[in-house]
Amino acid sequence: MDIGAGQKNNPSTGEPTKPEPYEIHVMPPKFRVVKAKGSASKVLIIFGIVFFILALLGIGGYFFYLQMSQVGQNVNQANLNQEAVNNANLNQANENLNLENLNSLENLNVNGNLNANENINAELNANLNVNENINANLNANANANINAPAQTLNYTSSLDSDNDKVTDVEEDLYQTDKRTADTDGDGYLDGDEIINGYNPKVAGGAKLETSGLVNKYTNPVYNYQILYPTSWLARPEDQSLQAVLFITGTEEFMRIAVEDNPNKLDLVSWYMQLSPQADLNLLEKIKTVKGYDALVSPDKLTYYILDPNVQNKVYVINYNIDALAQINFLSTFQMMVNSFAVVPIVP
Repeated sequence: MDIGAGQKNNPSTGEPTKPEPYEIHVMPPKFRVVKAKGSASKVLIIFGIVFFILALLGIGGYFFYLQMSQVGQNVNQANLNQEAVNNANLNQANENLNLENLNSLENLNVNGNLNANENINAELNANLNVNENINANLNANANANINAPAQTLNYTSSLDSDNDKVTDVEEDLYQTDKRTADTDGDGYLDGDEIINGYNPKVAGGAKLETSGLVNKYTNPVYNYQILYPTSWLARPEDQSLQAVLFITGTEEFMRIAVEDNPNKLDLVSWYMQLSPQADLNLLEKIKTVKGYDALVSPDKLTYYILDPNVQNKVYVINYNIDALAQINFLSTFQMMVNSFAVVPIVP
């Protein structure tokens, strides 16, 4: 076949144009797949690199996890140790606090006991030392607590025709007028004059002691004096003269006894020592006309008298009425109490 056949001339030059080479394809180039040389090897290399990196990351992550776990354990252990230390410190502090509190309580108890030991004699007025002073606080409390009792008496005075506080029986003793409440007309009832040591028959402040209506009994052993009606008999119970009876001629009689007070207690403490079950609110604390401290029994028939200059003795004056419902000598009894006096010892 002639290769130049079909060759055309260039119209502008008239020269024949060069024929274009022919290419033979099975299919169009865009549908051809050109396999690159060595692509499989590159894939394997890339896969290996990725695997290696992942392995490194995994191993690094594992070691990082182990490291963090160890750190966590150390932190937990440190926290536990710190907590143990804190608990130990707290327990030690609590122990110290308890010990301090215990010491404080012991100190308080010791101080309380010391104070109690220091004050017990004063509070109880029971100090055996005769030179110990009487507790003023107890006396003040006693004065506050001992009031005139609202006591119902189981007796009454016998007939008093003129209501002058002197029974008709006593009118005979003092030779006063049973029909006149103020025999001497001085403005005072006969009974008030007798109780306070004045002569009810003579105005102007005449003393009963010099009226001849009473006698004076003097106890030479216990050094006291007391007035009593001249018609009565004064008789000691025995030769010690510790107790003396005043016989009235009726079932009634008066009695004076001297009781020991070796610890020189005040009246309240002395009385409570003898009668610990007594109710202090039923007692009455007074001062006699002579200025002595006295306790009066609830029935007003017993007086306990203490001389501040003779504190080792208590003088007990009692009106014994037996079982009588009516008594005759209440004003005379009060006169005797008011006339009682402790006299100085004459060498």
